[in-house]
Amino acid sequence: MACTSCKNCCALRKHRKFYIAFCCALLSGACARSAYAGAHIPITWQENKEESKEHVRVKGVRSKIDVPMQESGVKANYLNKEATLGPLGKVNLAKAPFSVMQTSHDVIENQQLRQMDQATEYMPSVQLVALTDPGLTRTVNRGFESDTVNNSRIDGLNVLSITPYTSEQFSGLTILNGAAGAMYGPENPAGVLEMTQKRPTARPFFNFNFGYDSSGSPLESLDTSIGKGPVKLRFNYMNQTGQSYAPTSNQWRDFYGGDIDIQLAKHTKLELDASQYNTGFYGYPGYFAYSDDVPLPSAPDLSKGGYGQPFTGSNLSTSLGQAKLFHEFSPNLRLKLGGSYENSARYDFPTANTILSDSACAAKGITGPCYTQKSAVPANGQNFGIWSNYAYLNGDFHTGLIQHHWNLGSNGYSVQNDAPTIVHSVSIDGNNARPFYDPTVVQGIQPRKYGNFENSLTQQQALILGDNMDIGRFVSVMGEMSWGWIRTQNWKNPVTGKGNNGVSQTNGAYSPSVTLTLHPTSNFNAYFNWGTSVQAGPTVPPGSYGSGDVLPAIQSQQYEGGIKYTWRKRLQVNLDGFVMSRPYAYTDQNLLTNGQQTYGLFGLQTDSGVEFQVSGAVSRDLSVLGGVTWLDPIVTGTHNAATDNKQVVGVAPWVADFLLDWHPHYLHGISFNSNIRYEGKRAANLENTDWASQYVTLDLGVRYSIKICDHQIVFRGTVDNVTGEDYWASVFSKSSAGSPGSGETAAAGIPRTWHITSSIYF
Repeated sequence: MACTSCKNCCALRKHRKFYIAFCCALLSGACARSAYAGAHIPITWQENKEESKEHVRVKGVRSKIDVPMQESGVKANYLNKEATLGPLGKVNLAKAPFSVMQTSHDVIENQQLRQMDQATEYMPSVQLVALTDPGLTRTVNRGFESDTVNNSRIDGLNVLSITPYTSEQFSGLTILNGAAGAMYGPENPAGVLEMTQKRPTARPFFNFNFGYDSSGSPLESLDTSIGKGPVKLRFNYMNQTGQSYAPTSNQWRDFYGGDIDIQLAKHTKLELDASQYNTGFYGYPGYFAYSDDVPLPSAPDLSKGGYGQPFTGSNLSTSLGQAKLFHEFSPNLRLKLGGSYENSARYDFPTANTILSDSACAAKGITGPCYTQKSAVPANGQNFGIWSNYAYLNGDFHTGLIQHHWNLGSNGYSVQNDAPTIVHSVSIDGNNARPFYDPTVVQGIQPRKYGNFENSLTQQQALILGDNMDIGRFVSVMGEMSWGWIRTQNWKNPVTGKGNNGVSQTNGAYSPSVTLTLHPTSNFNAYFNWGTSVQAGPTVPPGSYGSGDVLPAIQSQQYEGGIKYTWRKRLQVNLDGFVMSRPYAYTDQNLLTNGQQTYGLFGLQTDSGVEFQVSGAVSRDLSVLGGVTWLDPIVTGTHNAATDNKQVVGVAPWVADFLLDWHPHYLHGISFNSNIRYEGKRAANLENTDWASQYVTLDLGVRYSIKICDHQIVFRGTVDNVTGEDYWASVFSKSSAGSPGSGETAAAGIPRTWHITSSIYF
C-alpha cells in the first residue's frame, strides 16, 4: 500500500521536484521497512534559494553498540554506579546502605594497571600488606587485616587473596568496606574484595596491546570476543618478560583465560570461566624485618641493586575454573547457582632483610643503620586448593504499602593448605652486615624445599536470609542474617614434628545486621547500619602453650551511618562515619600455662573513622575518583602497659587519594591524568615508640585516542612516583601479638617507574 500511495502522490504532483524527491524518499523508506523491520531512517531537507533547487539528504541512524569505544576506556567513566553484592544481587550504589568503592574498567585501562592489587590504590580505606614479591599481598580495610580466603571473591565465589591476579582477566574491582558477615557468612571485618571477570561483549570485538615497562619489560596482550546468538566467547592472552625497576629484577608473566556465555533458554543462562596465570619474579627487593627495640630507618631507594638478590624470588601458578547458572522463573523470582575450584601452587624463596640495632651495627664497624640478608623457603603455604560455592534465590512481592525484596541462600568454601616437610634457608654473603643505604649484589645458592604434607584444612558453609523492605517512597529497612558452620583442622609436620594436631568446630554462628535508609529525593540518601560478623578463631603460634591449636570463633561488631548525594546523575559524593570492634588475640607473657606463655583473646581492637568518597564526572571534560579516610585504630585490654591503648601497627590515621582524568573535547583525543596519594605516619611497633614517616606520591599520565578506518587506536604513557619518593609502603606486625618481642616487617615503596602502551580496538 505504501508503494501504491507513493505512485499516486507522484502522479498528482509530478510538476513539483520537491514532491518527487519526497515521494521517492518515502518509497525507499517504506520498502526498506518491509525488507528490514525496525530500521529507522529520519529524513531532513533544505532548500537552496540561490539556485532554486530542492536538496534532499537521506540519513540512516546507526544502531550498533560501539563496543571498541566502550572497551577502550577513553570515555573515563569513573562513576561508582552499581555492584553485585552476594545474595543481594545487583545494587544501586547511590541507594545502598553501605560504604562501597570501585575501580572500573576505564581506570584499569587508562592507568595501565598490571596487577589487580594496584586497583586498590584509589581506595583510601584500603591499605596493602606486602608479603614478599609482587602480587603477594593482603588488604587492610578500616584497620583490620583480611583473611587469605574469606574476604576475597571472583564473581561472588571465594578465592585466594595471597596470589597474583593480572588485570587482563578482569573488568573491575569492588570493595565493600567494613563487616559484612550477615550478608556473606563468617569472615573477618576487613570488607569484601570482589573482582569481576570480563564477559563476552554484545558484538564481536578485538583488542591488541603492546606495552613496555621500565626498565626493560615488554608486554603484549590480546582481548577478543567472538560469537553471536546463544553462544559467545571472550578470550584473553597476556605475556610479559624482562627487567623491572630493580637492577637485579627479572620477571615473566603469562596468562590465558576464556569466558563463555551460553543462553540455554530465554530465561536461563550459563557462564563458564577458565584461566591459567603463571608468574616468576626474581631479584626483587625483599621485605625488612626488625625487632620492637630496633628503630625503623628512613625507607631505602629500591632502584639500587642489592636489596634483593638475583637468585631469590618466587614461581607461582594459579588455575581457576568457574561455572554459574542464572534462571528467571518470573520477573519476581530469580535463581543463581555457582561453583569454582582454584589451585595456587608456589615455590617461594624471597630475600629477607633483617635490620640490626645500632649497637650491633657499631660492633661490626658500621655507623648508622645496617642489615643482614638471608633467603628461606616458608614453612607453609606451598599449595592451596579452594573449592567454593553459592546458591541464591531472590524475589519480590508486596504486602500493602510495603514492597519486599527478599533473598535466601547459602555459600561456603573449603581450603586445603599443603606445606613442605623440609625447608632450606641460606645466609647471603656469609650473613655479613652491610650499611643500610649501600646494598651489594652478590652470588648465592637458591634455597630448596622437600616433601609435602597436608598442613591445614578449613571448611565453611553459611545459610543466609534477608529482606529489604521499601516502605513507601522515602524509607527502606533491610534485615540480613547468616548462620555459619566452621571447621578448622591442623596437622603437625610428620618429619620435623613441629606444629600440633588441632581441631576447632563452630556450629550455627549467628551474624545479624539491620539497615535504615532515607531517600527524600531521587539524588539524596541517608543511611544507618548495624551488624556483627563471625570469623574462625586464630591459631596459637609457636612458643605459646598449645601451639597449633585453634581458638574459638570470634565476633566483631560495626555501627555505621552516612549520606550519599548524586549530582546530575554523573557525580556521586559519599560521607560516612563508623565504629568497629573485635577481640584481639595476643600472647600474654604474664599468664603462664604449664610454664609456657598463653595465647588467647585477651584484648580488644576498636577502630573509629570517617570516610569521604567521590566518583564520576565533575564536567564532561573532567573525571574524578578517590577520597579521604580518617581512622583511629586502638588496641586496649592487653594487660601490658607497654602495648595497652596503642595504635595498631602500620595503619595510618589519615589517607587520601585522588585520581583526575582531564579529557577536553577541544584537544581532539588528547587527555591527561594524575593521581596523588597521601598516607600519614604509622606506628612502626606495638609500643608506638617508633613511627614510619608520612609520604606523598604523584603519578602523571597522558593519553591520545584517534579513530582510523573505524578502528579505535589509543596511545598511553604514565610515570608513577614522579618525584622519586622513598617511602615505606607497608608496615605490619608479624603475629599481631599484644606483647613486645613479636617483631615487625616493612616493605619499601616502588621508585619512579614509567609505562607505555599502544592499543587498537575494533
